[in-house]
Amino acid sequence: MARAYRRYPHHAPRYGAGGISQSLLGQWLGLTQAQVSRIEGGPPVRNIDSLAHWAQVLGIPAELLWFDLPGRRRPGSTTVVGPLSDSGVDPDLRDGDWTGTESRELAGMLCEDPPVSAESVTRLVHAWLVTEPPHVVERASGRRIGENLVSTVERRTAELRRIDDVVAGGDLHALVVNELRATAALLREASYTEALGRRLLTAVGELAQLAGWVVGDAGRYASAAHYYLAGVRAAHAAGDAALAANLISTLSYQVSNVGSPREAVLLAQSADTGARHASPRARALFKERLAWAYAKAGERRQAERTLVAVETSFERGRSDDDPEWVYWLDEDEVTIMAGRCHVVVGEAERAVQLLTGVLDGYDERRARELALYTSWLAEAHLELGAVDEAVAAAARAHELTSRTTSARSDERMTTLRRKLAAFGQRLP
Repeated sequence: MARAYRRYPHHAPRYGAGGISQSLLGQWLGLTQAQVSRIEGGPPVRNIDSLAHWAQVLGIPAELLWFDLPGRRRPGSTTVVGPLSDSGVDPDLRDGDWTGTESRELAGMLCEDPPVSAESVTRLVHAWLVTEPPHVVERASGRRIGENLVSTVERRTAELRRIDDVVAGGDLHALVVNELRATAALLREASYTEALGRRLLTAVGELAQLAGWVVGDAGRYASAAHYYLAGVRAAHAAGDAALAANLISTLSYQVSNVGSPREAVLLAQSADTGARHASPRARALFKERLAWAYAKAGERRQAERTLVAVETSFERGRSDDDPEWVYWLDEDEVTIMAGRCHVVVGEAERAVQLLTGVLDGYDERRARELALYTSWLAEAHLELGAVDEAVAAAARAHELTSRTTSARSDERMTTLRRKLAAFGQRLP
């Protein structure tokens, strides 16, 4: 909480690019600079009285907290996407034993499909930051499963992720959701050792992230958010902070695009903070999504600084600690995200320079991504007044979109048609 408050973008105009110093924050809270540093770099603070006092001193809005302030209740929640409703996901994470009861609850959540409230998102993310993972208790009842079956589940998860590279959400989401629910059923019904239980929980978390991604690509954003939050519970129980951060930052990316960019910034900041010990390649991915959230929120300087941090982290190279799910993040993808951010913050010339070279050699089998990225190139050309180039890129994006069943691509083309119409141009 302390680091996120100090570096909140709105503090920059008054306190400089680095935000509020640890010394100044300490003066406000009655702490030394060294104490603030230990709080930021050490284990999560669990004392609710201390947290509540700091929140009151700093004037942090009650709706951004996962606990109630003395004498005040958090206001009614708003939704991330969809109508106001209980999320169906318990926002309080377990820090004791993870038993069959918790497995049954998680499997039940994955068979439901309610909308997600902003309050539930905030509470769950804050709980993840301050709650230690539970102890996974060995399951003794049910059909005994071993290494071979769990390895098959992990291999199947990796295969589905690569299928998503070339098959859009409209065609893939049912297959992924079924795989997720089948794996959750194993977790609930089978018996296994503690070590295999953690691997199953990790697989559920990874499949939940993929389910959220492909369901969102099919245009079902409320369902996607539900899967992301259920996945955070599984990843937390597995003790996999990087996976939990991936789920939260992927939700941030969705919220940046179809919700409140300000909420997206907070989610992306939380993911980056909570996974500070992840591999450099994973950190680069989390910072990419933070840069995108900053750009969508209109925070140009913060977006640019974060893109520099992406490059720094990415250039440290791959490592044995890289999670399997970060395989797709290569130099081209980093360049493309930078180009897209530059379009959003109004630096179209730089965006064209970055996007043109990369997209000329991009794999056409990845039609959804190529359509999305080409649409941003078209928009950059429009911003520069290069109408002919914009129309050519837009026509290319339209042709690629026609090959997919992606709501993301369809929505980008709708936006692009509107922008072209302002220049008297039309697409089929």
